[in-house]
Amino acid sequence: MTRHHKVAIAGSGLAALAAAARLHEQGVKDIAIYADGLGGTPYIAAINFVLPDNPYGDTPEQYAKDMLAAGYNIGNKELVREMAANTLRGYELLCRWGVTFAHNNDGSIKLRHVSGHTYPRSLCQTTNLIGVEIEKVMLKRLEEAGIEFHRHSVVVSLLKNDSGKIDGFTVIEEGKSGGEPYNVYAPVVVASWGGVGNLLGTSTYPDDVKGNTLGMAKNAGASLVDLEFIEFEPMVMMSPAGAVGEPCPTAMLGEGGYLLNSDGERFLLEVRPQGEAGAPKSLINHEIWKQVAKGKGNPHGGIWVDLRHIDVNILKAYPWFYNRLIQSGCDPKKELLEVGPMPHSFSGGIRIDSNYESDVPGLFAIGEACGGLHGACRCAGNAASQATLSGLLCAEGIMRTGELDRTVSEHPVVYNHDDSVRAKYLGELQKIAGHALGVYRNGTDLQAALEATQRIIDAPDTANDDLTAQTALAIHLIAKAALNRKESRGTHNRTDYPEQNPDYEKEFVY
Repeated sequence: MTRHHKVAIAGSGLAALAAAARLHEQGVKDIAIYADGLGGTPYIAAINFVLPDNPYGDTPEQYAKDMLAAGYNIGNKELVREMAANTLRGYELLCRWGVTFAHNNDGSIKLRHVSGHTYPRSLCQTTNLIGVEIEKVMLKRLEEAGIEFHRHSVVVSLLKNDSGKIDGFTVIEEGKSGGEPYNVYAPVVVASWGGVGNLLGTSTYPDDVKGNTLGMAKNAGASLVDLEFIEFEPMVMMSPAGAVGEPCPTAMLGEGGYLLNSDGERFLLEVRPQGEAGAPKSLINHEIWKQVAKGKGNPHGGIWVDLRHIDVNILKAYPWFYNRLIQSGCDPKKELLEVGPMPHSFSGGIRIDSNYESDVPGLFAIGEACGGLHGACRCAGNAASQATLSGLLCAEGIMRTGELDRTVSEHPVVYNHDDSVRAKYLGELQKIAGHALGVYRNGTDLQAALEATQRIIDAPDTANDDLTAQTALAIHLIAKAALNRKESRGTHNRTDYPEQNPDYEKEFVY
């Protein structure tokens, strides 16, 4: 079996939906989405747009400044400014496809103040996660528009022809007994497969984002950038058991929440006297580590957040969070919450140009699959904003490249799968990554991770399983990038090179 399309998208999260929507608006026919889940989209709590009637005097220029500052000026300035300049268009795209946002009693758009932003600019829903709204509305509308959705389909490799161009990808349908791999051909392939958090073991990532795709892209010849910058969400619930892994929204700090150490001190005020609201995630992570290192952390290696003084109706306006706490026997109006850092997102990925095309013709990348936009760290809520805007801008870039009219070549179907190899190595690889690539790193552990992953890459049986080989390569590349970044930057903290040099803007490409 083979399938042919004009555009084949790997992944079905918000970036993929936005790209498909904008391509359809531009008259492109035969668009197909292949994925085994919705990525992080159902868990999106906030999405940032600068709207013309923003009551705080916000501007796209200020938004770009905030993004670059949060990323320690490593982000691609051209891409960042283009994204910020098109923020209204991203909002309008979602609205055209039926997405609605919460409003205040006076009819104005409700805006929240989340981490890393000068002004409140985060749109939301107060009855559910905004990601659930996006999923519910856009999937239905896109299917009605004729976009093909191939669910339970895992992209396992990219098809590269002799002239160095991508002709499509190989797919296996998960869950089908005896399912055979097959090739999907398209002159335009869009990588929208998410980040790498699950490479480290426990994370906030959904199970369908495995992280091996980084190795898949490298095997196809794509250049990669900013791989050392795995993002750690600073305020993830660490107790009780039923709530572990649930992020406490950084918007709670904008609502008046406090961060406390074991002495009851609001420790962030020492470095940020203006208060916790809007504090960058990288700063929160670093200050949490300092409290833990002083012996002032919680029993699980984090700190506490105090929401007890916040009106219960405000807490209930975050129902996914509030309800899970209550259901787990934890009342945020009566007790402090134990929180700490956990792998959450990825600022690195495939290096792209202004059309969101990689240096391998025919391969485009959007959302967390592409790197260069966030630099060393991203502002809260920017995953969803970047997903929307990268999808929109990529769709328009595709039209400029002329790739849609390209003829593709046929390829043999090649897929190596060996469960015994996976059982032998995948758990070990997660342990290697979890130990060396946490929020605090050192050269000794990173060098050991490089050597251990190289050993697995070189093992004769690794080639018998593509997932294992791609995973080992992905972790190896991230460890190499982290070893090369010999200073603390964003959520990459080198305990052996602790100094943060604000003038250091070097970008490492692999």
